[in-house]
Amino acid sequence: MELKALLRQEKRNAFLKANGGLALPAAGFLYWLALGIAGLYLSPRVWFPVAAFTSGLIFPLGLLLAKPLKSDIMNKSALTDLLLPAFISMLMFWPLAFAGAQTNLSFVPLAIGVGMGIHWPVIGWVYGRWLYLGHAIVRTVGATALWYAFPDARFVMVPLFVSGVYLITVFVIKAEVKRAQAELQTLNQPVV
Repeated sequence: MELKALLRQEKRNAFLKANGGLALPAAGFLYWLALGIAGLYLSPRVWFPVAAFTSGLIFPLGLLLAKPLKSDIMNKSALTDLLLPAFISMLMFWPLAFAGAQTNLSFVPLAIGVGMGIHWPVIGWVYGRWLYLGHAIVRTVGATALWYAFPDARFVMVPLFVSGVYLITVFVIKAEVKRAQAELQTLNQPVV
């Protein structure tokens, strides 16, 4: 039981020190919004490589947003070593996206919409917060439903939906950070 309590405390501290990792979902919002807008103007054959190559900009953009959003995403804790394997497993969806594009290019928005969110449940575990798992589930179900519902607008609807999920997630993270800070104050425990 003592280990479980220490683990819970470490998760809460990692969450609060990183301000919920807010900078990366904010960067994700901007990336997906840009992809949705690009879907209005670019052909699918151009959209896919743009989406693939610019996905590498999400992390640097998150680093740029970290300071203004007070989100120390490079904060080290005993749990953050788990993030590298989580990101590597997320990146392993790319062969599926490229192979799927060879068969049906319109598969790509769904592949990257779901594939680029595979690491969210692990981040939720590291921070001890269910909202990250919720993001992954809502994103997956919604992107899949829109992919089926709007076959002629997949390169617009799926990215705009994912962008909207990111935007909502940013606000939910902010609220959860405030709640966790208030909870910590009532316990009179400092963030270590």
